[in-house]
Amino acid sequence: MYKWFLGLIFLTVSGSSIAQKLTVPQLIDMLDWTGKRIDTTLKKKDYILMHKDIDTTNALYQYSMVDHEKEKETTVIRSFTYMDVSVQKTRSRLITYRTYDKEEFQEIASWLLTNSYQSTNQFDFGDEKHTLFSNGKQSIRLKVINKKSNRGRVFTAYELEIGR
Repeated sequence: MYKWFLGLIFLTVSGSSIAQKLTVPQLIDMLDWTGKRIDTTLKKKDYILMHKDIDTTNALYQYSMVDHEKEKETTVIRSFTYMDVSVQKTRSRLITYRTYDKEEFQEIASWLLTNSYQSTNQFDFGDEKHTLFSNGKQSIRLKVINKKSNRGRVFTAYELEIGR
């Protein structure tokens, strides 16, 4: 019983950062989820609804979370945004997932390449580099965005953008 309890504590502590990451398959699935299911899933992963804007043709939801990774002694910020647009009978959803963790970004890119996605185009916008990936059915855009703070420090954000 004691070993089981220690194992549970270890999994809880060591797995905290993994639980908050959203995987590419989850993000793809979320394109077809209801707003309530997305909200429930994100809140279970400690995301907080930061902004909601709804009007007659679209709805925009922005979630954020801060993950204190004790084993790395770092803090990772992640955000998830989705927008639903409806015009007459046409409905569309755009999802953007942002992280500031380079390793997580590399895991995302690796997943795409090992799951039949190929780079189809690249764009260089100076401080932003975009790469389009496609598997023939679904396109995904990966972005690397460099932002300079007022104090001169450069922060790099990594984004995945997907829509239907």
